[in-house]
Amino acid sequence: MKRMFEPVAFGNAKLHWDYRLCNTEQYRGFYHWHQCCEMLYVHEGSGRVVVDGETFPIRPGMLFFFRPYQLHQVMADVSPQQPYSRTIVFFDPHLVDDLLRPFVKRHSLYRALWRGNQKSMAFDLSAFGDEIERNYEQYQWLRSRGMGEDAEEIAMMILRNMECLLRSRAAPALQAQRSEECRTAGYAQQAMTWIDEHYQDSFHLDDLAAALHLSKFYLSKLFHEETGSTLKAYITAVRIRHACRLLETTAKSIEWIGSEVGIPNTSYFVQVFKQEVGTTPLKYRTGAGMGGRPSGLKKIK
Repeated sequence: MKRMFEPVAFGNAKLHWDYRLCNTEQYRGFYHWHQCCEMLYVHEGSGRVVVDGETFPIRPGMLFFFRPYQLHQVMADVSPQQPYSRTIVFFDPHLVDDLLRPFVKRHSLYRALWRGNQKSMAFDLSAFGDEIERNYEQYQWLRSRGMGEDAEEIAMMILRNMECLLRSRAAPALQAQRSEECRTAGYAQQAMTWIDEHYQDSFHLDDLAAALHLSKFYLSKLFHEETGSTLKAYITAVRIRHACRLLETTAKSIEWIGSEVGIPNTSYFVQVFKQEVGTTPLKYRTGAGMGGRPSGLKKIK
């Protein structure tokens, strides 16, 4: 079963590398997050990515950066004639922070990606597509010869990505308003913003629809068209992610946390949490439910 929290198991590796993963059949994403950073680069494909209440297009040359525990969903439109091909890099942000520290400009940009104020990051690097392709091909070649875990080679691969970002319009966008291409979707974005502000309340879809001056049926239709997901799935994802944060950072009771994230019925909260995360809230808090992870990474994108 697909879970919202998808842990990445590194074992003894410094990063997890999936080069040119390709889907030619139906691809349905789901809301989830990881405990580490993720860079997703699109070689081929179309669709959309939803991250922290914003929607971005999938197209060749797009680079997505997801921070640890950042809620996101990837929805690709896939067919044999239109494959979805991407390279995914998962890494410990502290490791990369140390590796890039000698390179002042690129380290500063990486820090903005990892710890900056901008909520979500999707960058069109299609103008640098050839450079990024060569970068990934070279690193894949090194991995095939057993040199992919060399810290210097990892640093060089990520530095080349930072170089493309520095030379693109992406760098100033980390401190300024997003370009026209990255504008959020209309009603879907308004709905996600409202949910982010009201997830603590035990509301109904009628309340959300009324706030946006739409019928709940029409809003549900628009939301699905713009994000590929349902309102219920997004509401659940937001509530469970915040519940995880509270379990990690407070000693509050399970009953209090359920009520705090808008699910006051404790037994139902436990049921939904276990269904989405794969363990009970109590086991999640103590860490018992995170044991026994597989040595490999679940292929989720």
